[in-house]
Amino acid sequence: MMLLSLLIACGDKCPEGYEVNEEEKACYPIGEDSDTDAPTVDTGDTATNDTADTSEDTGEEIVDPFEELQEINGKIIIPSLFEGRLIPRSAFWYTVGTKTLVYMTANSSATCELASNHLNPNEMVQDPSDLFILDHCNMGVVINDSSDLSEATYFSECTFGSGSFSQQGAEWYWTGTDADGVAAEYFEGFGTAGQTTDYQVEGDRLAVQVAVTEWSGIFPYSDNYNTSVAVGSGSGYIIATECAALADTIYLSELGQED
Repeated sequence: MMLLSLLIACGDKCPEGYEVNEEEKACYPIGEDSDTDAPTVDTGDTATNDTADTSEDTGEEIVDPFEELQEINGKIIIPSLFEGRLIPRSAFWYTVGTKTLVYMTANSSATCELASNHLNPNEMVQDPSDLFILDHCNMGVVINDSSDLSEATYFSECTFGSGSFSQQGAEWYWTGTDADGVAAEYFEGFGTAGQTTDYQVEGDRLAVQVAVTEWSGIFPYSDNYNTSVAVGSGSGYIIATECAALADTIYLSELGQED
């Protein structure tokens, strides 16, 4: 553009040291090929295009190996009393030796560290509110050996009613009453009939397929109830993220020492 402007400014003449290229109607330094700049531009464009093409050719679509797995969506039902939803909005897992712990929570705000602290009675207990949602249940699966899924055991924790966690001493309790004065209740259950039918690990994630149809448990903070049986519904996968902090929980540290 600058060379063309020089020609225009000077009519048919070029400044001293320049000569006219009649074909291009432009001024170029004397002795310099008017096509000199062209290959330079072309080379740059070619390099840019090659880079873009290479990027496109090597791009790989990332496929989630667990994308088609149906996550569990069920309930723990205490007949005539309570129902707690089973939905794994966040979940964590870890293996020590041959033993694997999987812990699913109803609250998407749950963290690995909070889950570990909650399941470790030797730690200072943190506020577990971000692990729970009212009228939902959390569930744990303990697999003694991934090569024998029939040995899996199950535990659950449910927060029933309009309550919240409050601290008493070093511990946190689920307490409260609704508008009708009905007390909130906390349930701890042990699976008495259930099965784990699949176990898959991909990178730092694990997927286990479970179904628990019968529970037996207690209301540890209740003034109204003692023990109770419950019915489990729903089956599906729990997809969990690896959480090394779970190694310090009672399920992996103490149980692992008994083997």
